[in-house]
Amino acid sequence: MKKKNRRGMKERRNQYDLIKSGTIFFIGAMLVAILNYLYHLFMGRMLGPIEYGVLGSVFALVYIATTATGAFNLIISKFTAEFHGKEQQGQIKYLVTHGLKKTLIYGVILLAVYILLTPIIANFMNLKTTSGLIIVGVIAFVCVFSTILTGALNGFQKFIWQNTSSVLNAIVKFSLAVVLVMIGFGVNGALLAVLAGACLGILVCSVPLNKTFQHIKTKPFNPKKFYSHIVPIFVGFILPILIITLDQILVKHFMSSADAGFYAAAGMIAKTIWFGSGFLVGPLFPMIVNLKTKNKPTSYLLRHATVYTAIIASLGIICFFVIPTFIVNILYGSEYLEIVPLIGLFGVALGFYSVNNVFVIYNLATEKYRFIIIWILALIIEITGIIMFHNSLLDIVKIVFATNLFILISMIILNKNDLGLNGLNWKEKRSDRGMNV
Repeated sequence: MKKKNRRGMKERRNQYDLIKSGTIFFIGAMLVAILNYLYHLFMGRMLGPIEYGVLGSVFALVYIATTATGAFNLIISKFTAEFHGKEQQGQIKYLVTHGLKKTLIYGVILLAVYILLTPIIANFMNLKTTSGLIIVGVIAFVCVFSTILTGALNGFQKFIWQNTSSVLNAIVKFSLAVVLVMIGFGVNGALLAVLAGACLGILVCSVPLNKTFQHIKTKPFNPKKFYSHIVPIFVGFILPILIITLDQILVKHFMSSADAGFYAAAGMIAKTIWFGSGFLVGPLFPMIVNLKTKNKPTSYLLRHATVYTAIIASLGIICFFVIPTFIVNILYGSEYLEIVPLIGLFGVALGFYSVNNVFVIYNLATEKYRFIIIWILALIIEITGIIMFHNSLLDIVKIVFATNLFILISMIILNKNDLGLNGLNWKEKRSDRGMNV
């Protein structure tokens, strides 16, 4: 009985830690979301639908690039959390320094190859110049360094420093973009501001890590296990972002720049659901890894995170259906009113996406990679659907909605045991939990 009591107390403590850490991420995510929205709102108004359509399509590549590099964040976070749980700080120092050196070497090579391919990409996206695409490549190169550092902070559970870096990054991006676009740099100015913010993020992240590593001796370890996780984590991490970015690229390819601008605006409004409800994803990963390293149960964190995320997402979705015209008018102005019929369904799709991301993080943290098959199938469904049915923007939104619904149902079935849906109902599990108190 005492053992059960201790386990119940630890689970409640971990649940409290999740909420506490989630609150830090919520505050940081809200500030970043507000600044990112101010960035897109000002760019949408200052550039107009056509130029904003160009920025939106190129920004889809920014999302893909930063998310691809974000896979390193998750990998570094995973192993930092494991080493931190075992009090092996020297291995963490080796992990970070070794990762930065490898990034510099391979990053330069990949950047050079990407630059050579920019004329082909520009032609597919109907872009007049490659300058914006080149800036995107440099952003991706810089973001690899940033994600290694933020991954270490995440694994150490230094969430305040991690979020401070993100907020300062967003402040620089927004303020500098307004200045650069105002003096005539256009889309390239908006992208250069993103690059400047990323560089500042690196400087901020280095402060606590330098202090932490100052008196720690580097201890090399066999990187075989580390490399074995790179491919599944990279694939599992980038697939979700492809689901909500390739649609924008395909819209730019198949439809006019003005339509691409309208779709980019509708997508950014819908993404408020994701930004506002996804704050638990940040602390969830290192907490699960830490518990798994100590052979402790983790499934209850999944249940709580999915419920909290779904509730918050639902509140935003209701607003999209009740006051859509007001939302569009306030955010983008009367010039974008034709997207009003899109944002309700688009918001529901992003609500599904937010919950789906919780499942992704949980499966990556517990090293269950079968979910990747689901996301590959979903990506094929979305791309095929848009290629075949792109008569209107609403058709494309319906395809995005159907894709995310398919993922949600599939992920629930895949994780039914961890959700407590394998024959033991929720009330019974709650009563059992109560007996442990």
